Amino acid sequence: MLRSLLALPVFVVATLIGSLLAYPLGLANRSGDLVLTLARVWSRVLLGSAGVKLRVTARAPLDPKRPYVVMANHLSMVDIFAIFVAVPVPLRFIAKKQLGNIPLFGWAMRAGRFIFIDRQNATSARRSIDAAADRIRQGCSVVIFPEGTRSRDGKLAAFKKGGFHLAINSGAEVVPVAIRGSREIMPRGAVFMRAGVVDIEIGEPISTAGLGPNDRQKLLEQVRTRVADMLGEDVSTESKQT
Repeated sequence: MLRSLLALPVFVVATLIGSLLAYPLGLANRSGDLVLTLARVWSRVLLGSAGVKLRVTARAPLDPKRPYVVMANHLSMVDIFAIFVAVPVPLRFIAKKQLGNIPLFGWAMRAGRFIFIDRQNATSARRSIDAAADRIRQGCSVVIFPEGTRSRDGKLAAFKKGGFHLAINSGAEVVPVAIRGSREIMPRGAVFMRAGVVDIEIGEPISTAGLGPNDRQKLLEQVRTRVADMLGEDVSTESKQT
């Protein structure tokens, strides 16, 4: 408990300093890659201060020069920090547009060239997905939580199709990622992180070559089955429906 209490001021101070540094780094490096390096350091500091350890397993190496669409199950806010540290390629998260308007933190995300989507406006969201596909084709890897939100019971929920449209449209390989243990570190609604271990398994990339719009459901089921397999969960026909 004491370590968790100490982690909170570390979170506040590290986030404030990181956000202030991100803006000039973004100006100096328009690609945003320096901001991503800063985000990795920030994530390591946050996890370390709370006593959170990562155990990372990779089924196949990833090429840092190739763009990927990383799709992971979502259990906790800790997942964001863990992915930054565990996945060995420069990553941008696809985030709600509202996050980009948060003073300092949102500005830092914009400096890192994160991708924002207005989920309240279907037309705007489609344009954002198309723009994100262009970014991926230019070499930018992105992270998507295809469940859309954190799991309420710790089990893998149904996947939404939007991310699979993005993957097929961009032509990038999909990297399935399974996260275990982060829900116990920081449950939904918790303010503090607890000490513990988060396991991250990075699966083999799944090709989208030759796939079209009609293949979204097939790709969705393939990725969800792969994530469920790494989590040790069964995938029923009913749970695959979106």
